[in-house]
Amino acid sequence: MFENQKPIQKDKLHNQVYDRLCTLLREGEFTPGKAVRVAEVAKAFGVSAMPVREALTRLLAVGVLSNVSGRSVGVPELSLEELEDLRDVRLEVETLATRWAVEKKDAAFLADLEGLLDQLENSALSGDVRQYVKTNYEFHFRVYQQSHSSTLTEIINTLWLRVSPHLYYLEREEHFKVSNEHHRKIVRMIREGDADGASAALGQDISDAYDMLVKAIFN
Repeated sequence: MFENQKPIQKDKLHNQVYDRLCTLLREGEFTPGKAVRVAEVAKAFGVSAMPVREALTRLLAVGVLSNVSGRSVGVPELSLEELEDLRDVRLEVETLATRWAVEKKDAAFLADLEGLLDQLENSALSGDVRQYVKTNYEFHFRVYQQSHSSTLTEIINTLWLRVSPHLYYLEREEHFKVSNEHHRKIVRMIREGDADGASAALGQDISDAYDMLVKAIFN
């Protein structure tokens, strides 16, 4: 699970451990329902157990992790109701961030989105699931960061930490194709300054991913 991890630097140790765990969560390194072992993480990061426990406690506090086996913590399996709740909240806050991003668009923002869209297309063509999920996160958060609202982006980040470990259920090629259609439309609408169109395309991307995730998990 933790291959090729570089040792954590000693300055700002607790925050670095927390940030590293968040990155691994977003990249699907934690399997839903499987315990996260403190000793295993500490060894991989080259740190003591204490900062790992503190980071896991922070993730427990915001609902990203939960008790999955006895005292062990890990990514919880999500019920249909929990997935639906996450979808509904994401539809509200992420489309709002997209609207604000359109209002604040500039040339650098558009260039970044075009580059990330190219990477998404290439990852879909090559079937590189890991790279696709990583770039999908970067694409969406480049949009949300353009809202220039740190509060809104922080809320969205927590939502993504909860849902990202489950996105690896969406490994079928057709999901990539459908999602990239939405991504292309998002970029086109942003370029045209159409806040309604961009937020609608992003909302459809979230809804379609939810529908396919439900089929993958519960069917």
